[in-house]
Amino acid sequence: MKSFLAMLLALPLAALLAASARAQTADGSPPAEETICEDAGLLGAAYGLCVAFCEANDCDLTPDATACERLRANYAKITGEETLPCEGSVEQPQ
Repeated sequence: MKSFLAMLLALPLAALLAASARAQTADGSPPAEETICEDAGLLGAAYGLCVAFCEANDCDLTPDATACERLRANYAKITGEETLPCEGSVEQPQ
């Protein structure tokens, strides 16, 4: 009976934690639901750096100078490109 009660109390907590984790990204979408790096056809380390830059850290929306610039520099070393796929897909307001 105690384990059932503990499980019953844990369910709302798990839901709250999941919602909290989702709200922590700048665009509100968890990286697992984003596909911009897959859609760009990236593989290996370039794919991993793209996911870190575009999906996990949302550097295109809320750049952290240190982390985002390091990710960009490593991406440029591997691909020769200075711009990541997510930076070209955001339309600027007119």
